[in-house]
This record gives sequence, C-alpha cells and structure tokens, in this order.
Amino acid sequence: MKSPADTDSFQSEDGRVEVVFDLADLSGSDIALVMKAAVAGLDSEQFEGPDHITVMITGDERIQELNRDFKGEDEITDVLSFNVDDRTNGDGDDDWHDTGDSEEANADRLGDIAISLPQVIRQAAENDKSPDRELAMLTIHGVLHLLGYDHAELDEEKVMFGKTDVVLAKIFGE
Repeated sequence: MKSPADTDSFQSEDGRVEVVFDLADLSGSDIALVMKAAVAGLDSEQFEGPDHITVMITGDERIQELNRDFKGEDEITDVLSFNVDDRTNGDGDDDWHDTGDSEEANADRLGDIAISLPQVIRQAAENDKSPDRELAMLTIHGVLHLLGYDHAELDEEKVMFGKTDVVLAKIFGE
C-alpha cells in the first residue's frame, strides 16, 4: 500500500465527485464504479446545498487508523463518512483529506467517504455478493450518510436501505 500522502485521484465529469486511492492494485473499473455509485447517490436526492464529495478507497490499516482517530473505535470497518464539519480529529486538524481549496471552493463540499477495499471483498464473500455490488452499495451508503440519513433506529434503517436498494438497481440495471 502507498502512504496516505501518496494517493492518486480521479474526478467526475461534473466535478462533484473525486475518487482518491492509496492502493496500488485498484482497477480502473473499480474507480469507475465508485464514481458512478457516488454520482447516482447524490442524484437520488433533490436537495439544495453542497454536493462535492471525495471518496477514498484504502486498505484495512488506514481505515482502522481513521476509525480510531475520528470515531474512537480501534477496529477495521467497511465505510466511514465525514461531513465537512466532522473531518477534524480531536486536535482540530483535518489530517485525512486537505483539499487545499479556498473557503469559497469548500462551500460546495459536502464531505468525505473512506472505504476499505479488503473489507469490501471479505464482506462480499461472507454475504454471497459480488465485490462490485458491495463496493457500490457501500459508496451509496456513505453518500446517504453525508446527506443526513442514518440507520440507528429500525424505521431509519428501512428508509436508508430502501434508498440504497433503489440506487443500486439503477446502477446495475435491475
């Protein structure tokens, strides 16, 4: 794995979604799928406000570090979402994704998503799903969190997972 500072990135045509990754073996089809899922997730909701996001595809070590530093949970997870206001760790530093943009450019930023590709692959196998479907699902899940959806309560879970299923069906032509 590359170091966190050594990332590659791709931008969607409309400029709303940036995919960054620090994995040497990430395929072009994975990047395209994440881009498509993120844009579809954003487009699934009619809202006024910031709509620019960054999706980082990373490994277990980095996602565990982010989970520990930002959420206080020292374990590997599948996806993390950070609204713009949530991207600082305990000392106030945004040490995950510094856009380097001006305050004006950051006004369009909704937030960031981090996904562990090794965890995606494990979960896909455990759930008898394709890794592509799991990756798209987690990307959409992260976008919906940025848009304010949650699944802490059963009724919230039904709404959020229902919206995820609708977007997945559009992506995979179901």
